[in-house]
Amino acid sequence: MHAHLDDPGRAEWEGFPSGTKAAAAGGITTLVDMPLYNFPSTVSRETLKLKIEAAEERIYVDVGFWGGLVPENAFNSSILEGLLNVGVLGLKSFMCPSGINDFPMTNASHIKRTQ
Repeated sequence: MHAHLDDPGRAEWEGFPSGTKAAAAGGITTLVDMPLYNFPSTVSRETLKLKIEAAEERIYVDVGFWGGLVPENAFNSSILEGLLNVGVLGLKSFMCPSGINDFPMTNASHIKRTQ
């Protein structure tokens, strides 16, 4: 279920059409997309909307979405609640550098704040 479907922004890595067609060919009917490697990363209601728009009419299996927990939204309850309220299935964070500039690492204070 864990997949990196890198639309929008990095579809040449693995976009919705190629990733979901490959899943279907292998008998997988549902993927849950991780919130980084696309650009921008899925860390707010607005960036999730971009992700969903990129997926429309370009997927071949069911797709759900993880949201990203980053310092910017960990201390801003309206951003984080907005993301959760529009249907992300959970939150992903890194406690070490992710390698993606717009998906910075979190620390224990960020995670405690969201509980």
